[in-house]
Amino acid sequence: MSGRAVGIVTTMLLAPVTAELLQAYLGDLGGPIGLVFVVLFFAPLYGGAALLIREVSVRTGRGWPGRLLMATAFGVAMPTIIDLSLFTPARDDIDDWATILNAASFAGIGWSAVVTWVGGHVLMSIAAPLVIAEALARRPGPWLGPFGLTVVSVSFVGLAVFVHLDQMSSNPTEAGVTDYVVSAAVIAALLALAWTPLGRPLRRRPGGALPPLAWIAIGIVGMLAFDMVPTSWLGVAIDLAVLVGGGLLVLHSARSPQWSIRHLAALTWGAVLARTGTGFLSPLPQGTTWAEKITQNVIYLALVLLLGVALERRTRGVLGVTGPDHSGRE
Repeated sequence: MSGRAVGIVTTMLLAPVTAELLQAYLGDLGGPIGLVFVVLFFAPLYGGAALLIREVSVRTGRGWPGRLLMATAFGVAMPTIIDLSLFTPARDDIDDWATILNAASFAGIGWSAVVTWVGGHVLMSIAAPLVIAEALARRPGPWLGPFGLTVVSVSFVGLAVFVHLDQMSSNPTEAGVTDYVVSAAVIAALLALAWTPLGRPLRRRPGGALPPLAWIAIGIVGMLAFDMVPTSWLGVAIDLAVLVGGGLLVLHSARSPQWSIRHLAALTWGAVLARTGTGFLSPLPQGTTWAEKITQNVIYLALVLLLGVALERRTRGVLGVTGPDHSGRE
């Protein structure tokens, strides 16, 4: 399989797993066949968004800062426009939904949910699958041709519309015109920022970078801190501190001539491993037995460990030799 195909397939199949499955909070999915169906069903939404963000950033000279701004726009769109989670006051399929939604509430918005969901989508729906796919593919430049771009774009939009309509028919929502307008304005502002100097690739400057093993530890600790906070204003403060502090640390280190895709892959794998671990601690979902849940957790953990081996082998020997910020442009 070519590097381009590896990148596309990895992104499409991994994004739904890192976005939705690792925390094991969903109910009965129908065993292994059901899990495969969930991955394939959501691949155009999560994997499609990640691929489109990468493709746009590569073709327009955006760097990882630009990617993350576009990822944040997607993170805002998911709970406000696509699946309407932020405006859905009750869900029978998820226990304690009202508590999750209304924690740290101000101006009618639960800010704990906002930070957790938006941050989670940025880190796990977009950034993690893209980093891992690029590390495995080792194929710079665009991955999609005109036909591929059309298929991915239409599939993404189609599934996003389907999810939106399904949520509106399945659960009572309180989204009004003002909610949609404000959400769209925030999304547009984030996308516009990606085309400012803030979205450009990082420039190198003298300095060293911590070894990959240290970045694995940082990824584990940072993701655990993000996921394990209480649903309260304290939790919001901790999550924001983790996002800002971690972002500044990576920003500083990524400017080093020694920084490479190997460092970024190590950080990402550590974060994915940590989120897989928190899945063992999540409450038992409705319609699921403990045996079924733990089986899912063990399968995810085994796959993530195998992924770590593949990443180590694939990125061995590339320290400090990749492009400015590994955006697919050399």
